[in-house]
Formats: sequence, C-alpha cells, structure tokens
Amino acid sequence: MADWLLSEYGGRKGGGFNYDPAINTICDAFRGKHSLESAVRHCQTHGNPKGRKQNVEAIRTLMPYILENTSLCYRIGLTAIAIGRYDGKTVYAKIKAPLLRVRGGKAFIVMPGLRLSYIPSEIAIDFACSVALSIFAQDDHEGADFEYLYAGPALGSARDFRAIHGRDRFRFTGDAIDRLLDIYVKGVALAEARGADTKSPILNGYRIIDPQAPRFF
Repeated sequence: MADWLLSEYGGRKGGGFNYDPAINTICDAFRGKHSLESAVRHCQTHGNPKGRKQNVEAIRTLMPYILENTSLCYRIGLTAIAIGRYDGKTVYAKIKAPLLRVRGGKAFIVMPGLRLSYIPSEIAIDFACSVALSIFAQDDHEGADFEYLYAGPALGSARDFRAIHGRDRFRFTGDAIDRLLDIYVKGVALAEARGADTKSPILNGYRIIDPQAPRFF
C-alpha cells in the first residue's frame, strides 16, 4: 500500500480545478429543475475558469441520463469520514456523494465519477461505492443501492458515460471495508515515514463524520 501511494501520489501536484460546479447541478437536475441548457450555463459561470470547459463536458455527458430518470432527491453533499489515526494524526476519506434519489420505489446513493484523464479500476469503483453505502444507506434507506455516474476518458475525443449500479457489481461487506481501510491507514503512515508529504486535508465545505473510534463500520 505504501509503495502504491508513493507511486500514485508521491510526485503529483494538486489539480487546478474541480468538478464542484457540475456536481452541484446534479441534485436539481434529477429533480427536474435543470434543462440541459441551464445546467451547462451554470457550469459556464461558476467555479474556476480553468475548469469550466471540463465541467461543461461532464454535465453534457450526464444530462441525457439524468433527464430520463427524474427522481425525488435528498441532498447529501460532500462528506469526509475519519477512517483511522496514527501518530496523533487523522486520515480522512472524502466522499463526493451529492444525493440520495428515489424513483419507482428504489433508492440510490448517487456518486459522481467525473474524470479528466484518470480511469479508475473496476474494483476501485466497487470499493468506493461500498464505503458510501455503509455510511449513507441507513434507517429508512437501508436497502438503497449505489449509482456511480461515470463521465470520463474514452477512445476518441468524447467522454464516455456509464451508469453503474451496485446490483450488478461486487459489494464489499462492512468487515471487509474495515480491514481494507485499516491497511490503507497503515500504508499512509509508512509512506510518510518514507518521505511522502502528508499535509492536513482541506475540508472546507465538507461535512465531517468522526466517531472517535478505531473501528466503526
């Protein structure tokens, strides 16, 4: 894990933009409060100008599916989960789950997969979405599925779109998630000991869940 973290993130600098403008349109769009034109206009006028073209491309890719699946929606928003601690430091997992939507009696925790060049592995998608379910699919929505909306690199110039649902995928159990996150935290500690720069996370705009316990899934 430490080797992977160092190879993936050791020399990588932070990006110049994010997909928050596109993500912020998803909830209202599922509610039927955005047309394609108004969603695009929002992305053209919000966020870092360096990322407006990418945000417009992403929302254009998502909107046909969203408009065909208008739903009752509950906004979840950006959430940071404390997944472990070492040497007095806390390791967080950031989850960009903008909403829980309900359509035809079925509930979905919606996760955006908006990418510029990086293509996540299939198991990475399953794991991230399983973690989101373990956190958000509770109480009245305990039976919710996950819905990962991929809008990212494809062959040619256009973005690819995939609506990925948990019913068709491998879903990690709570115990498996807990074990893997423990390995991840230990990997972060080892990577730092080998020179990785582990700065404090930027959590502005994130709801923080920190149960103050080493195991909580």
